[in-house]
Amino acid sequence: MQGRSQIIFGEPVGSVCMGIEASYRRITPDEFENLHNDAVYASIYFGDDLETDEEIHAYFKALRSSGCYLELDKYWRSLHFLFTGDVPFASRNKNKTVLHHVFMGGTPTAWEATYGMVRYLPINEVIKIAEALECMPEETLKLRVGTLLGSYEGRTYRDCKLFCVSGQNNIQ
Repeated sequence: MQGRSQIIFGEPVGSVCMGIEASYRRITPDEFENLHNDAVYASIYFGDDLETDEEIHAYFKALRSSGCYLELDKYWRSLHFLFTGDVPFASRNKNKTVLHHVFMGGTPTAWEATYGMVRYLPINEVIKIAEALECMPEETLKLRVGTLLGSYEGRTYRDCKLFCVSGQNNIQ
């Protein structure tokens, strides 16, 4: 298990525009264990100790440049539809796929987020999600994007797919 990654994410974070945002972090098992065993480490890791705008800006700048952070803003809702064909929170689909877990799954942790608790996906789920994204037909995505937007704009999908696939490559 040494050196393998996990994705940890907040049950999406609130924003000024009153929307739910999502972000992901890829972490090692050692980091995950430290978060569970050391409250001070976890507080610093999640930026709870930040007080000034400069500290907050530097914290997020470092996160964004780390290669282990993916900020989806409010695009997660569209991506959920692209991946599953379902609208978030309104889904009555009993035949959920592994891709439903990308945004609406995970295991809750003890750490609070703006909307609920920080959640994580274990390694085996991350691998299954990456495999499912790799196998998703481009035509399906084009049809779903057409449903959402009326045109094919897949930049956010490609960013998310690249993030998940690169995580899978780090695991193997």
